[in-house]
Amino acid sequence: MACLKPADYAYGEHTADVLIQAYGCSLEEAFANAAVAVAELTYYTDRVKPADRRAVAIEHEDLEGLLFAWISEILYLFDGEKFALGRRISLKISGGGPYRLEGEVWGEKYDVNRHGFKGLIVKAMTYNMMSIRERGYWELDFVVDI
Repeated sequence: MACLKPADYAYGEHTADVLIQAYGCSLEEAFANAAVAVAELTYYTDRVKPADRRAVAIEHEDLEGLLFAWISEILYLFDGEKFALGRRISLKISGGGPYRLEGEVWGEKYDVNRHGFKGLIVKAMTYNMMSIRERGYWELDFVVDI
């Protein structure tokens, strides 16, 4: 049966931060869409060329912690390395406590003239309002501090 997810991701209203809802037919797709949603707050991911690759390996006891660590890694790549994440992301999530995420992300050095700037800088991932649900598709809800 085909997966009927509502979207790749959406933004919700929140008083001082941004609520993100990411969706996927698989947990890996939902995690990838979550990363793109975070990046899209700052720049246009569809303008990023997949010129450079970064390997990612994260482990955590639960899925919420894995999501927190994953988004924190994406934020580090941008803040620490000025790596602009594109939409090419390959992930594998395994285990059942601990969980392990392994994969690769592609992108390039951030260039404001090419990638743009949407006016928001994501400072940190939070556990606020975080939930991970499977309902025929995966839905990840979480808040980022801007």
